[in-house]
Order: sequence, then C-alpha cells, then structure tokens
Amino acid sequence: MVVSKTSYSEQTARTNDSRGVPNGRRRGLPSRVQRTVALRAMLIFSLFAAAAICASLAYTQLKSTERNVGLETYRSIASSATRGAQEITQRKVKGSEVMGTLMGQVFPNSEDWPMISMDGYIPIAQSIAALSATWLQALVVVVRPEEAEAFENHTKEVYKAQNRPNSTGYSDFGYGIWKPDRSENKTYADGRLHDISGENEWGGKRKIMTPLMMHNMLGASTHLYNPYSEADRAPYLDDAFDCAELHEDATTSPQCGVITDMVELKSRDGPAALLYLPIYPANDPTNVVGIAASSIHFEEVLTNVVPDYVDGLTCVISTDTAAYTFEIRNGKPMIVGKGDLHDPAFDSYGQTVVLNDIETGALTSAKYKLTVYPTTQMLDAFTTTSPLTVALGFAGVIAAVAFLFFLYDYLVRREAQKRQEILEMKRRFVRFISHEIRTPLNTVCMGLELLQSELKSPPGLGTGSPTVPCSDEDLGFLLNVTQDTNENAHIAVEILNDLLNYDKLETGTLELETEPVLIWDLIEQTIHQFGIQAVNRGVELKLHMEKPAATANTVQDIEAGKESFDPYNVVGDRCRLSQVIRNVISNALKFTPVKGSIDVTATYIPNGLPHAQPMLAPGEEGAIRQRAGSVRLSVKDTGVGLSREQLSRLFSEGVQFDANRLQHGGGSGLGLSIAKGLVEQHRGTISADSEGFGKGTIFSIELPLYEFGQSELEAVHWSDKDSHTEPTEESQSTIGNVDSSSEGGVAAKAAPSSRRVLVAEDSASSRKMLIRLLERAGHKCVPAGNGQEAVDAIKEDMEKSKADPSHIPIDSVLMDYEMPLLRGPEASAEIRRNGYQGIIVGVSGNVLSEDIDFFVRHGADSVLAKPVSLKRIQAYWKEVERKAAGKTFAAD
Repeated sequence: MVVSKTSYSEQTARTNDSRGVPNGRRRGLPSRVQRTVALRAMLIFSLFAAAAICASLAYTQLKSTERNVGLETYRSIASSATRGAQEITQRKVKGSEVMGTLMGQVFPNSEDWPMISMDGYIPIAQSIAALSATWLQALVVVVRPEEAEAFENHTKEVYKAQNRPNSTGYSDFGYGIWKPDRSENKTYADGRLHDISGENEWGGKRKIMTPLMMHNMLGASTHLYNPYSEADRAPYLDDAFDCAELHEDATTSPQCGVITDMVELKSRDGPAALLYLPIYPANDPTNVVGIAASSIHFEEVLTNVVPDYVDGLTCVISTDTAAYTFEIRNGKPMIVGKGDLHDPAFDSYGQTVVLNDIETGALTSAKYKLTVYPTTQMLDAFTTTSPLTVALGFAGVIAAVAFLFFLYDYLVRREAQKRQEILEMKRRFVRFISHEIRTPLNTVCMGLELLQSELKSPPGLGTGSPTVPCSDEDLGFLLNVTQDTNENAHIAVEILNDLLNYDKLETGTLELETEPVLIWDLIEQTIHQFGIQAVNRGVELKLHMEKPAATANTVQDIEAGKESFDPYNVVGDRCRLSQVIRNVISNALKFTPVKGSIDVTATYIPNGLPHAQPMLAPGEEGAIRQRAGSVRLSVKDTGVGLSREQLSRLFSEGVQFDANRLQHGGGSGLGLSIAKGLVEQHRGTISADSEGFGKGTIFSIELPLYEFGQSELEAVHWSDKDSHTEPTEESQSTIGNVDSSSEGGVAAKAAPSSRRVLVAEDSASSRKMLIRLLERAGHKCVPAGNGQEAVDAIKEDMEKSKADPSHIPIDSVLMDYEMPLLRGPEASAEIRRNGYQGIIVGVSGNVLSEDIDFFVRHGADSVLAKPVSLKRIQAYWKEVERKAAGKTFAAD
C-alpha cells in the first residue's frame, strides 16, 4: 500500500507532539517523573527515619551503659570506702584497748595510782597511735581533791624525767590541773582556771578530777587538762565509771568503754569523737584508776579509703544527734559542712556502715554511721561523648550511604545524559558534515561532470555540423566552472580545518608563534582587504582609528623617511589575530543586507585589561614587558541581529554544529568559538551584544598592549612588508567562515629549481595527478604505491648514486601517511635508518597534532595537510632553499 505524503504527515501530527515525541509517551512522562520523585522522596525519608531511630537507640543504650558502669564503679568504690573507714575506726579502738591493758599490767596495784611514772611511755604511745591511725593517744588518771597537790608535784618530776618542755603543765595561773574558764570575763588570758576542788558545774556525780597526765606528743598543750570539768565529756566518763561499779563483783574487767558524741578537739579543728576506755589494775579488775583516751578524728577516718582518682564522693558521718558531710576530691576528704548535705537525687544509691561496732556496757556511748553517696560530678566522669558520637556516626553513615547512593544515581544519570548528548552531538555532526561538506562537494562534482561533458561533446559534435573550436566565451565559462569547483573544494577543506582547530583549542595543543604585532597596521590592512567584497555586496564598510595621540606622523616625516610607529602594540601571533579579525568582518558582511553598513572602530584604552597575564615574545622568557593599556576593536553592523538566548550561547560549546538559519554562505559555524579561544590565548576578551532581531550586532575584541621601542617596531615593520603582505591559503582556512573571494596566497616569486621527487601514495588517482602537476612544473618523479615500495626505491636510488656519480639522486620525498604494507611514518623511519639525507615531506589527511608529531618523530621534515597544492609544495621547497642559503623565510 502506498501512503501519500499528506496522509503520512497527518498521521504523524496526530501521534507526535511538536517536538517529535509520540503523544502517548509525552502523556506518560509526567506520571513517570512523579513516580520517580515520589519513590526517591520515600527512600530519602526512610533512610533518614532509619538513621534517626538507629541513632536514638544507640544513644539511649550507650548512655544507659555508661550510667550503669558509673553506678557499678561507684558501688565498688563506696563498698571499699565504708570497709576502709570501719577498719580505721576499729584500729583506733584496738589501739586504746592495747594502751589500757598495758597500763593495767604495768601498774597492777590500784594503790600506786595516780602517782605512776612509766619510762618509755612516749615512744610506746607514739607507736600505738601510728598503728591505730590516730592523732591522740593519752593517759587520763583519776585524782581526788586530797591527792591533787601531791599529784601535781609528782607530775612535775615525771615531765622533767620524760624531757618534756619546761612549759608542760603550766598555765597563766601557774602549774597544775586546769579546766576551761566558761565565764564571760576571763580571769586569765589563756582562759584556764586551776581545778583541784573536784567540784564541777555540770552536776557530775563524783568529786574527782581526771587530768590528762601523759600524751603521745611531748609538747602537747593539753597536759593536766581535766575533761571531767566539761559537760560534753564528763557524762561519758561518769557512764564508764557507773558501768564498772555495776560489775564490781565480777572477776574480770567489764567492757565499759565509751565514745562521745561529736566534739571539737582542743588542739585540732574538725568534727571528732573521743574514745574513753577504763584502765583496770591487774590486781583490781573492776576498779577504774584511769582512762586510755584516744581521738577519732573523722578526717583521719576518711583518709586513704579510696584511690586518688576518685573525685566527687559524698560521705555523711552521723550519730542520733549530729551529722557532718565530707566530699572526697581526688582521694582527699574535704569537709562540706555540718548536717547531712548530700544530693537527695542520690538517696537510693547510699551505702551505710556502722563505724564503732564495739561491745560496751556504757549506755551513753554514741554510735557512728558512715553513709556514702555518689555525686553528679563523679558519675559524669564516666560519661563520654561516645553515645553522641556513635549516634551521629550511625546517622552519618546512613547519610553518607544515602549521599553515595544519590551521588552514584546522579553520576549514572549524568553519564547517561552525557552519552545521550554525545549521541545527539554525533547525529548533529553527521547532519552537519552531510550538509556542509556535501554542499561544496556537490558543486565540485557537477563542475567536473560539466567539464567532462564539454570535453566529450564539443560544440557541433553529433549534429552533422562541423566541429568548431571553443570560443572565448566558452573558454571563459569553463574557466569560471574550474574556479567555482576549486573555490568549493577549498570551502570543504576550510570546514575540516575549522574542526581540527577547534579540537586543538579544546585540547590545548594549538601553539601560537608570538612576536611583536603592529596591531594598528594589521587592523587597517585586514579591513581594507574586504573593501571590494563589501562593494560587491552593496554594504558600506567604514573604519575609524583612535590611536594614541603621541604617535601621529606628519607628511614631512613620512617624506623624509622619519616615519614613527605606534609604541603600543600587541604581542601575539599575527596570522591568528588577522584570522580573528577576518572572521568577525566576514560574519558581519554575511549577515548584513544590501544597503546596510558596517562600522569598524579601533580605540586605544589607556587602562584597559589591567589584570591580563603578560604575553612573551621569543627571547623574552621570564621578562615582563611594560603594559600600555589595550586596543578595542568594535564591529557594528546593521544586520539581522541576535536574541538574548542566542547571545548567551554564541561562544559556548554545543552550538558549533547547529544549523544557522540566518547564514547566507557556507561555513562550519565554528568560527566564533575558535575566535574566542584564540583571543583568550592572547589574554584578551571577545564579546557580542545586540538589541534583538533586525537591530544589528556589535562585536568587541579587546587585546592587551605593550610598549616597544622604535627600533624594534621598525624591524617588525619591514619584516611585515616582506613576509606578511597577504594572508596565506592555510591561514584563511584556519578560523572558518572566511569568504573565499578574499583569498590570497604565497606564490613563489621564482620557480624553484628542478627536483627529482619520490611520490609515495597508495591512491592511484591521487598519485597520478600529483605526478602530473609536478612534471608540468619541471620536476622528475618516481612513483611508489606503498611504504615498502618507497623504502626500496630510495635504497635502490642511493645505490645507483654510489655506483654512478653522474646519477641524479632523489632529493625529496612526498610520503602519504596511511598506506598498505608499510605506513608513511614507519617508511620514513626506515629510510632515515638507511642513511637518506634528503627532504621527507609528509602528505597526510591525519592532521591532528599527535599524528603530525608522530610523523615528524619518525623522520619527516614537515607535514602538509591534504588536499595538497603544488603552490604549497613549492613554497616549502623554497623555504628549504632559503634556509640553506642563510636567508630568512616566513613560513605559512
């Protein structure tokens, strides 16, 4: 079935949208996108929810573990502390028991008391005090009033014998038993009263004194102090005496020791208790003749009960009537204050122990308890940032996994997008090549077909009429055909050259031949080359130069040969800069309609491009030439103009293969992209602006200027006259979008001498035509169909030269790159290894920089890009001849 164009287009319109996408697919796109977005959102939410849950659980569990570790550590420390404090208290009690038993055995007769004296008491008491970890170990004796005077005299002798200080036992009132003066108006400055009457103010049962007769410290100030005179001590002594009297019929000494409630010691601050243990003579086991007195200072009780690293443990020591709070800091007890001051938040963690669990018949003996509590400070020591770190780690790992997943997803999608873009680029490139190369090749093919037709069927042939020679008109027509054919062939080559130059710019392999460039002359010369073309197109082309004021020349100076040059010029590649200017002017001409105008303005900017990096000419390595502002070239046309969107993409990548709907002539569309790269390589800027379609376009090129001396500029001027009178064929095709009507060339000014040339080319037609061109120019040629034939031919020729001095050797080789059996680079290397010293010129369609470098490294002197012309070959030979003669030659 045949489908008409109309029915097909109608069907396509029904099934495709405006962009060529099927309508079914187009309708399905939003739902797919929405589902994808929803799934990704759900995944993100799930991942972060999982991260939050895991982090929360980890934090809670680790925090609980840390707290449990802290509490277990506290319990261990608290248990050790209570046991240690209890052991210290028991040691104090045992120490007093030892002292009491010792005194009862040493002085077994009650009649000897209180007039006793014991040599060595001090060291014995000190040893017992050290072993029991107590500060006080003293001997208190019972003295009745009638014994007081004798006792005082006796103690004088005892203290003297024990080598105690002379002040021992003395008070302001003199020597003797003393008690504290509780009256407001003290009788003596030291607050002591002589006490030998046995009377007391607190209502004691007994008329006695209990002076402290001996102390473990030599110079203790409490010698002869009577504790029975004070209400906070005497009742406990009475209770001990009462206990003994209750057991007077016993055959063994009763347990009547007593511990006082909280008291303040006379010679040491801090809460303490006094331990009173009755001394029974061995021969009278129930008669109390003295007291083995010891102190229980609670700072001592809490010393060394925990390691030094323990910090923040609360210890409460209490009785039924009083309490004191200590806090252990770095292993040392520090009093906090009176009362139970622990943190109620830790009530449930307290550990309690009874410190003085002794057997006694004394009813008033106080019972001391120690309760240990943790503190926030102590538990915080076991709190670390690990829970938070682990929690954040969980969240971070999951977030990182999510990030990596989405990064991977993004990279995969971007890679897929890039592949799609590359595929689209390839498709555009194929369309571009198909259109831009086929168009000029179509002209070439038709022109050649027309020539064949004209040559096969001259006028009159086949009509019966006699054949007549071609007229001048016919010859002119054929010449025009050949010119059009040649022009379109060059257009195709220019497009390929643009592609190669674009590739070099993208890869950074495009090299500039930097030198001082007379930029003002270059602009003027380049613009003038487009004068005839502008007239032919009906476009007015105007140039306005605003040079630095100091460089103007007078007519007299020029006539006298004293022409001065603009000192401010560019350092760069003259050929490339000329191509950039030509590209911009050529574009302006192409897009400007008949009767339009193009205004070109070159302006000196004194402070232009202040931050441009310096360009160095050859021989200026490391040197920085003086900057001198910039030159701005503006090209304003009255052409079709550009939209904002087109301006934004004008110099960007990806535009170069797009078909230009406004372009009248051929071209690759790469010109502006290449021009931008070249201008930036010269440390300059290029930009474009337009008010919209139909309002023209302004292109601006700004290049940095440098200051030169007149002698330098004069040398450059004459060099330009000799070698840069016209742009070369190759330079025109480098940028692209250059009208071929303005082509020039470097024709040899004199035909080179005849050469003997080896032509190595695998294409028979190309080899035949090249040999024909060379022979018509007076050269002799030797053909070779591949690289191996070329090697053999050179080897054979070198042998003939050795055998026959009159033999004319092959002095130049034109070597194709891709050939069977042996490629051009490998063949060149083999020829050089055989000792060939002639010229090897590569003739290649592979003109990427790496291919050219490869060819040169393997022995080629230079490489010419296909299609090659006789003019270029002879120009290269001329260059070789000039160099050999010691002359300079400006290579194209």
